Amino acid sequence: MIRLALADIDSTLIPYGRAMASSASIAGVQAANRAGILAGPITGRTTGRMRKMFGNATDCWDTGVLVNGQVVRLRGQTILQEAPSKEALEEVARVVRSFAGEGCALTVYDDEVDGHDVCVGITRDEMLRYPGPFGQFSYSAPHVPDGVYLKTNIHMALGREDAVRLRDELRRQVPELMFVFPFPSSSTIDITPAGVTKLTGLRLLVDELGIGWDEVCVFGDGENDLPVMRAVSNSVAVANADPEVIRAARWHIGADVDDAVGNALLSLARGDWPFVE
Repeated sequence: MIRLALADIDSTLIPYGRAMASSASIAGVQAANRAGILAGPITGRTTGRMRKMFGNATDCWDTGVLVNGQVVRLRGQTILQEAPSKEALEEVARVVRSFAGEGCALTVYDDEVDGHDVCVGITRDEMLRYPGPFGQFSYSAPHVPDGVYLKTNIHMALGREDAVRLRDELRRQVPELMFVFPFPSSSTIDITPAGVTKLTGLRLLVDELGIGWDEVCVFGDGENDLPVMRAVSNSVAVANADPEVIRAARWHIGADVDDAVGNALLSLARGDWPFVE
């Protein structure tokens, strides 16, 4: 019996680029919760972004793992919050600019003030020259501003091969942080403190709830989902997932654009088993 069902957001529950969850996705999460299955996100997104993606349906993220394991929520309460140090982020900004050059920068997010996210080590003129990665941002700074930034990542105008090289160089030069692509075609690299992953956040939830790992179901598509995919026996890949995620998952469903996760949660709420090998 599944008692906890968590889904990645981008390219899993919600097709990447869509601003909000579909009515079918919201209905699936809510139906699972009404049926006694704690359902919510396991995502790199922040609590502020959850408010936008689910609107008034706060019950869709009362329980979940956010910011790739840096924030954990249980029944509406935050039970864990951990952020990278400012010193480590300054080193990230230095490596990005020295290794990748123009069109790449560290970005830090203010979850309390909407739209006040900051690109570090890049000028406004350069941001305008690269509207793809930086068109959504309005602020730049030569250094990381004072404050606590839970959500941090790297935006870049690089091809896949160069992006992988940058990720690997960051892993070598800044070992106190971790760097992963959030989904297969991502033009961003997510950052977390070393040892903090979606799996560590999920492990905390499982311990707090006192449930077995066979009572957990996770849905995913990208590199940062692999630790949970390999740890949870009822791991589920969407059809558009990275090939490595598809191989790691025990179960498989349709694509994000077909509301496959929302429909699977509806089936679980009805007591049906919606997955295939």
